[in-house]
Amino acid sequence: MKNKGSIVLIIIVAVAIIWGLSALLKKDTYTGFYYPDASNLFNDIQSDNSFDSLDACRNWVNEQKSIYNPGNTNYDDYECGKNCDLQNGQKPYICEETLE
Repeated sequence: MKNKGSIVLIIIVAVAIIWGLSALLKKDTYTGFYYPDASNLFNDIQSDNSFDSLDACRNWVNEQKSIYNPGNTNYDDYECGKNCDLQNGQKPYICEETLE
């Protein structure tokens, strides 16, 4: 009996270590959200793909601005969400943090 308890404890510790290391090694991803009209945040354009860096997300935002607000005449807004997931498989996204 004592040996079985030790084996279970070793397995639990090993799983915890692997889980902790995978969390530390996980790379951050960013999802872009562009709002062509900042007064209507329900109308957003979301990036199809996630980005490996905040700068890549910001570059995507600049592309959207050039398409939807080329003269920079509208009051638009954006955010880049870090490590976003859908809530129950559908909007809204839940992000660790949002950055501009």
